[in-house]
Amino acid sequence: MKEKIIAVIPAFNEEKTIGEVVKELKRYTDEIIVVDDASVDKTSDEAMKYSAVVLRHAVNQGYDKTIDDGFKEAAKRKASIIFTFDADGQHVPYDVPKILAPIKKGEADVVVGIRPHTQRLSEKLFSIYAKKKIGITDPLCGIKAYSAEMYNNIGYFDRIKSIGTELMFNCNALGCRIKEVNINMNKREGKSRFGSVLRANIKIISALFKILIKFR
Repeated sequence: MKEKIIAVIPAFNEEKTIGEVVKELKRYTDEIIVVDDASVDKTSDEAMKYSAVVLRHAVNQGYDKTIDDGFKEAAKRKASIIFTFDADGQHVPYDVPKILAPIKKGEADVVVGIRPHTQRLSEKLFSIYAKKKIGITDPLCGIKAYSAEMYNNIGYFDRIKSIGTELMFNCNALGCRIKEVNINMNKREGKSRFGSVLRANIKIISALFKILIKFR
C-alpha cells in the first residue's frame, strides 16, 4: 500500500501564523488537517487558502478533543503515518522528516520530539514521571508522529484530557516501539495555548494525575 502522511494541526485563534505553517508543511505531507477549535478570527480561512482540510468546532472543545477529531479524519483518509504539529509557528517544519524517518524505516511506531527546553515546573514534573515510566524525555512536546496502524488498534487519541499524551502511553502499554528526536523551536508570538501561568500549571498537573491513575 502506498504511504500516506497526514499532519493534524489543532488551532485556536491562529490566523497570523496558520497559513505559513500549512504552506511550509505541504512539502512534507500528502494532506494537512487543521482542526479549528471555534476560533473567532480567520484561522479557518487562512488554512483553506493553502488547501488544508479544515474541520471546525462550533464551540471550543479543547486541545485533546481537537486532535482526536483530526486523527479520526486522518484515519478515514487512509493515512499510514499521522503526526501532530502546532499552529502557532513555534515548530520548525524542516524537523518533520526526522520525526517521520524512524517510522518510515520500520524502527519505531511512535516518535516524540524533544524541545530544547521546557518552561514550567509542572512540565518538568510531567517529564520526570514520563522518563521513569516509559523512557520519554519530553511528553508534552507538540510534535509527535504515529504509525496509523497503532492508532487504529487503539481507536482514539485521547479520552482523559491528557494534553496530547494518552495515545503515547497507550502505545507503550501495548509494547510498541517509541523513539525520540531532538527538535528546534521558534519563539512564540502572543499567548500560550495553555493560557496564564497559573492556568497552565493547573492543566498540566491535572493531566499528569489522570495519566498516573490510568497507567499506575
